[in-house]
Amino acid sequence: MRKIAAGILLCLSLFLMTGCGSDKLKGAWSGESNDGLKATFTFDGKDKVNYKNDFFENDGTYTIKDNKVTIKGVWDNDKVYEFTIKDGKLDLTATDNYSPSYKDLKKK
Repeated sequence: MRKIAAGILLCLSLFLMTGCGSDKLKGAWSGESNDGLKATFTFDGKDKVNYKNDFFENDGTYTIKDNKVTIKGVWDNDKVYEFTIKDGKLDLTATDNYSPSYKDLKKK
């Protein structure tokens, strides 16, 4: 009986850990910034991100906490964006006064 209970608990914990690890941002999202720059963010679902715009392309890392994504290594400074996904579109709102925001990015 203990082996069955242990097996059930193990399966339940693996199921819960898998659900917690889902990455809402996974995939390639394209659109424009609020300053008119065409851009694509590609999130790998783990911790790597590629950013590409009309002028340059760079790789970096990202972490998600609540509704914020922190992107490191793409630009000279780390960027923190609040994000929302609604109707299949991603909005990235800069949390500082000098970074562009991105609205209605579409998943490729």
